[in-house]
Amino acid sequence: MKNNFFITIFVLVSIVFMAVAGDLFLFFKASAEKKAIIDLRKIVLQNNKKNEEEKLLAEALDRLKKEKDIINAVFLKEEDLVRLIKILESIGDNSGVVLKISSISPSSDKELKPKISFAADGSFEQLFIYMEMLENIPYLVTINKVSLQKNQGVKIDKADDKSPLTGSWQALFDVYLESYEKN
Repeated sequence: MKNNFFITIFVLVSIVFMAVAGDLFLFFKASAEKKAIIDLRKIVLQNNKKNEEEKLLAEALDRLKKEKDIINAVFLKEEDLVRLIKILESIGDNSGVVLKISSISPSSDKELKPKISFAADGSFEQLFIYMEMLENIPYLVTINKVSLQKNQGVKIDKADDKSPLTGSWQALFDVYLESYEKN
């Protein structure tokens, strides 16, 4: 009987020991899993933050690209000078003057800007409107010299010849294109 008693106690102590060991094992295993879950949550939060920052950067780059395109549209390169001539002729048509471009000299020197020389014929009002429109083209131009002269013997409208705003006038322009990039 004493033997049975010791065996029972030994079995009970063994069961308690195995239960405590099992609980400790499960506790440490759960702690490790909990730590792994916390680490994964940190990584997920960091990746979410990186994704948000990436989206913000992509939006900023998109805005910058649009702004860059707007700025680049203002600057002309050597092959884009034809676009400038078309604009000069277009504002000539809109203001009613007849335009005669005598020269465009793209400079070989990087510091110098192209010089455009041209004449515009029309009434004084039309030339004034043309000059105003020329100042408002989307390119930075410097009007270096403008010579206005009245053409004798030619009238555009039937108004009194003594009026300074009637008759045929000619304006000679020397313009430098400041918004020019050398290739």
